[in-house]
Amino acid sequence: MENRPGREFPVELQVGRMTLRGMVHRPRAVRHPAVILYHGFTGNRMETKLLFVQFARRLAAAGFGCVRFDFSGSGDSDGDFREMTLGREIEEGKAILRFVRQIEGVDPGKVFLCGFSMGGVVASHVAASLPDVVRALCLWAPAGNMREIAEACFRTGKPLPDGGVDLDGMALGRPFYEELKGWDLYEGVDAYSGPVLIVHGDRDESVPPEWGRQYLQVYGASARFCAIRGADHGFSRIRWRKELFNESIRFLKSVLEDR
Repeated sequence: MENRPGREFPVELQVGRMTLRGMVHRPRAVRHPAVILYHGFTGNRMETKLLFVQFARRLAAAGFGCVRFDFSGSGDSDGDFREMTLGREIEEGKAILRFVRQIEGVDPGKVFLCGFSMGGVVASHVAASLPDVVRALCLWAPAGNMREIAEACFRTGKPLPDGGVDLDGMALGRPFYEELKGWDLYEGVDAYSGPVLIVHGDRDESVPPEWGRQYLQVYGASARFCAIRGADHGFSRIRWRKELFNESIRFLKSVLEDR
């Protein structure tokens, strides 16, 4: 697809031996801010019930470019899901950020990160590693409880011969669990001191809201918490998504207006 304003087109990024595959959404403006979307655990660049596709198109209509990649082992990207770890996704997230800043038309000083669920954890650590190039951070139901989720997967999942577990037809590797066992996911993320918006459904059973509020405590005065009444983890009602998108875009625009 031709790379011109107002279009969507696929892209590939080589990270080590893996090819990551993604989609770029360009607004009408020739030079524009951009938002990177990081998907969650077992998710992909479209996300549950097209959550990321819907938001990317809303962003483009609002004047923001948007880029959404599958992490390795997920979606159309190279790799096997059993090799996935949080640390690996953070490294890929950094590579994606560096890539997006070089896309034609993107203003490298106006790049935002938005992560959903485990993607929110990824976004927080990418921002902490590269704080000077992230304009602002938007966390949707950030899964600060990934260690507990991993423990539950390995406690209840069907064991596999290699030490992993059968997770509803996906092989989850043992390294994912072992890496998380001693990791405080909140530690060090406050190295990023820019604006942060945390959005959480108040009926989220997968990642209860207190895990999102803990990010508010970590980031302090630079962050704001928004609870969406009645919403579940995937924001799986039209009205919840409308509120999620409106709050997020309002936040992104306010950051641009704040000189």
